[in-house]
Amino acid sequence: MKEPALDPMQLSRLEVALHRGSANASEQLAKWLDRPVVIELDALRLSPIAEATEMLTAGDDPICYCSMQMQGPIGGQMILAFDDSSGRELADLALAQPAGTTADWSELAMSAVLETTNIVCCAYLNALSDQFRRPNQNMSLVPSPPEFHRDYAQSLMQFALMDQALEFDLVILAETTFTIEEKPVRWNLLFVPDASSLLRLGQWLGKRDTGVTDANSDEC
Repeated sequence: MKEPALDPMQLSRLEVALHRGSANASEQLAKWLDRPVVIELDALRLSPIAEATEMLTAGDDPICYCSMQMQGPIGGQMILAFDDSSGRELADLALAQPAGTTADWSELAMSAVLETTNIVCCAYLNALSDQFRRPNQNMSLVPSPPEFHRDYAQSLMQFALMDQALEFDLVILAETTFTIEEKPVRWNLLFVPDASSLLRLGQWLGKRDTGVTDANSDEC
């Protein structure tokens, strides 16, 4: 197995880009739901896949998630995950219905959470495209239409992280938390680049920190 594709310095630079994405997504989701929304990057970390899987464990109950494939210079997935009750709460908010109206996963409810996922993920991808823009290079990140799934957390995480896990001892995982009208909600947005994209990200984020000072560096 290889060492992680990003070192702490590169992770820090990626974290800056994702914070900008969080601010962009907060603004867009607030417009969509017509109420104050704060989305924050809770953690960006390198973890063994087993620990990453535990992050979304919901006991013996399945969870719901909407996944979008990223296409372009960065491949992989963005995933909005939630338990059943939180997802139905999201559907009610998106449909401007009283809380508790959505009782099951109807086509209308799934459509509402899929559109919410599309708005949030596109806001993140636009921010990342701006962050990594290069002269004479197309850095646009194009998402696929989101898909709705309902499965167990372990199956979700193994599916999402397997590409990284086949290449590296540790996987990179960004966790995001949501607050609506100052109330925390149990949604989690996951940014999961694939292994080849991690190598490209490393190039865009600058040279690895080897612990050796470059005598010819122009940095202060």
